[in-house]
Amino acid sequence: MPPAAPARVPLPIAMPDDEFGAALLEQAAALSAYARRLTGGGADADDLLQDTMLRCWTARASFTAGTSLAAWARTVMKNSFLTGRRRARFHADLPEDARDRMLKVDETQSLAIWLRDTDWALGELPPHQREAVLLASQGVSIEDGAAQLGIAAGTFKSRIARGRTRLRALIEERSTPLLADRTDRDTPPPAVKRPIHLRKKRDWRGVKIG
Repeated sequence: MPPAAPARVPLPIAMPDDEFGAALLEQAAALSAYARRLTGGGADADDLLQDTMLRCWTARASFTAGTSLAAWARTVMKNSFLTGRRRARFHADLPEDARDRMLKVDETQSLAIWLRDTDWALGELPPHQREAVLLASQGVSIEDGAAQLGIAAGTFKSRIARGRTRLRALIEERSTPLLADRTDRDTPPPAVKRPIHLRKKRDWRGVKIG
């Protein structure tokens, strides 16, 4: 009697990108609180939150629709935190000054902008750099990533470094017009001086000086 065929593992049912993005943003506040609990707050919590959002977004095809996105995202964040404690964290967030300015915007709005800009910037990277950055964002080690791509470990590290640098530059470049526009709108217009010939002349008659 021939051996029974192994059971086929069902593939995850993927959510449309727009639905996944909206659902992920709904978890932003809870994930931010969880990040503060894990790291103690401050810049480390901001880094962990943005790292987690990127990991969730790039791995969205592995999320099964109908299951708990909150639990899935928390697991991604915990794994990212533990990975960061074992080796240097993955930094695909905005440059420090840009992040500080963006955090003046509502948190959910800033994350929505960041997700949109990150997705666009990833698409602008050269394919070999994009592959390396995405593998790094998923926690793949240098050795495993190099083996998957069939390249030397040094080449893989170089592609990650160049890809991250380019990614940050693209996001900063894309966010600067938005920030400038907000600054322009928030700055009151300068006072307009009336031409001399239209200014009202003061009547000094009867005024004693001294």
